[in-house]
Amino acid sequence: MDKSYHRRKWSIWGILVLAFVAVFFHRLAMGVVADDLIRDLSLTGKTLGNLTSMNFYAYALMQIPVGIMVDTIGVRKICSWGTLLTGIGSIMFGLANSLLVAYIARFLVGIGTSVIIISILKVQSIWFKPEKYSTLSGYTSFFGNFGAFLATVPLAYVVLNIGWRNSFLLMGITSVIISIAIWFIVRDHPSELGYDVLIKPKGNKNIWKGLKEVITNPYTWPPFAIMFFMVGSTTAIIGLWGMPYLMHVYHISKTQAAGYLSFVSIGFIIGAPIVGKVSDYLRGEIKRILSFATIIYLSIWGYMAFMGGQPPLHQIPFIFLLIGFSTICHILAFTNVKEVNDENFAGSAAAIINVGEFVGGSLLSLGMGVILDLGWQGTTVDGASVYSANQYQMVFIIMAVMALVSFLATLAMKGKTTRRNDLNGEQVAL
Repeated sequence: MDKSYHRRKWSIWGILVLAFVAVFFHRLAMGVVADDLIRDLSLTGKTLGNLTSMNFYAYALMQIPVGIMVDTIGVRKICSWGTLLTGIGSIMFGLANSLLVAYIARFLVGIGTSVIIISILKVQSIWFKPEKYSTLSGYTSFFGNFGAFLATVPLAYVVLNIGWRNSFLLMGITSVIISIAIWFIVRDHPSELGYDVLIKPKGNKNIWKGLKEVITNPYTWPPFAIMFFMVGSTTAIIGLWGMPYLMHVYHISKTQAAGYLSFVSIGFIIGAPIVGKVSDYLRGEIKRILSFATIIYLSIWGYMAFMGGQPPLHQIPFIFLLIGFSTICHILAFTNVKEVNDENFAGSAAAIINVGEFVGGSLLSLGMGVILDLGWQGTTVDGASVYSANQYQMVFIIMAVMALVSFLATLAMKGKTTRRNDLNGEQVAL
């Protein structure tokens, strides 16, 4: 039984992580095709920011409902249908010939992708030992961020060869296939497969009472602030404005810009497993790790602004690598919010703070577009607006302010806590 349990828990986690790879791709792919969209759909910086934000709006809107559904309906159903909806939205986006259709398509993708990360965190809390939670979260981000990498150089290469429309059609079909696999592989609880567990899943959770407890818990909100200000600002850069920045300010090609931007994803990939292991080594000293990470993040954007928005190009790979490495520490915010709330409502707690990234990402994507448009001098290349280094300097000053607020949030976090007993801590040996 132990061997079959071991295989099953990893297959469940694995297919959901594969879906998470797709989530990152869909979330960040807009940056690579930004100039194509501006040209083909006649967009401005503001409308492009709005189009990108549709995904974030939907994602943020769905987070609390998703948290409730994960804790009640279960992972299998919502992930199957969510990933299917993602595929439909991506196909629709690839076929879009108007801004309205593109808006609807991106909104559908946002709804579909919104279910995955909360579901993975729920699976980790049910199928795995509690002491593995941070490490698994690190591995989840490690693999998931391959999707972020795929949305840079590989996507730029594919777009150049088959076009942006066919690229989204291909990814949509892939998402549909993944949704079918989730339906057949994932199960919500070990007891559904006959595994002997001492604690059964609760059938009559007072979900509204639990949600109220999470929301009124003051220690829920520092992790939320980190997600909003730190992760949201990074999402706005790598998901939209990073590519135009590199192309406009440094006068390099789309493929070259994608190569430089990919260093953020590489920072994610390198940092993700390290963060989980360091947390385990420090026995859950999450507050110290996040404080250090936000200080690095503040220093980076302060330097970018100090350099007039245009540091030497040879420094960009190292700068972007540090952005990714420091930002990926946000995965510990999920561990922290799980520890300071009732585990029966772990999905709801994780969902609430996850709202922060996407509200922050959407508002900042739009805000950056507005700031850039206000200072636009009328310069265009192939129909796309071109912005100067001085305009991006203003954006980087805002990023530095976001980083400072993120650091202050870490000071308000509850420090090392005694972990609660997870369901799986009393079940079969894992």
